[in-house]
Amino acid sequence: MKQLAKQMAKPNKPKGIAKRLLDGDALFEAAMQGAVPLKRRPSRAPKKPLTAAPRAVPARPNPARPSNRPSVRTRPAPPPTGVAKATPPAGLDKRSAERLRRGQMTIEGRLDLHGHTQVDAHRAAHAFIAASHRAGRRCVLIITGKGGVRDNMDAGFMPDRDSGVLRRNLPRWLGEAPVRHMVLRLESARPQHGGDGAYYVLIRRKR
Repeated sequence: MKQLAKQMAKPNKPKGIAKRLLDGDALFEAAMQGAVPLKRRPSRAPKKPLTAAPRAVPARPNPARPSNRPSVRTRPAPPPTGVAKATPPAGLDKRSAERLRRGQMTIEGRLDLHGHTQVDAHRAAHAFIAASHRAGRRCVLIITGKGGVRDNMDAGFMPDRDSGVLRRNLPRWLGEAPVRHMVLRLESARPQHGGDGAYYVLIRRKR
């Protein structure tokens, strides 16, 4: 019993491989004393591959949305045919205008411009209207001619005596300043009074 107690009191010594491992650990710890640990370099993030920037695609106009561009101006439509006749000018009632158009008014004076040049016919028309206005005449007749075959033949030699020119120019002459305020209305004559070769002229009353 005493011998067994002595063996148990003695410390166990490492044997074999265990002893060698313990000796190796002691040597590693002795070698590593005073060593400074290396600083760890930060890891670099992987570079992203370069990609081309996306190209901007122009927006297509939406037909449903109204465009900001000004709309193309369209030409106004022509007036419809068969427009009602203009109302008579001030100072002339419808009944008198209709009687003048039908040739039912009494003709109180006549002027025949056949054979006149344009200059002479112009002056004669103005003088005749002024004299008729002073005399208080209401309806007069001015004959210009239609510009027939004979007149056209004469016009080749004397173009100023073309009665067709007189017929076209008379409305313009009667709209000029010297006599414009004296003339109330102008109408083509009826066939019994010369037809297209004459005009009824309704003179404004004196005040």
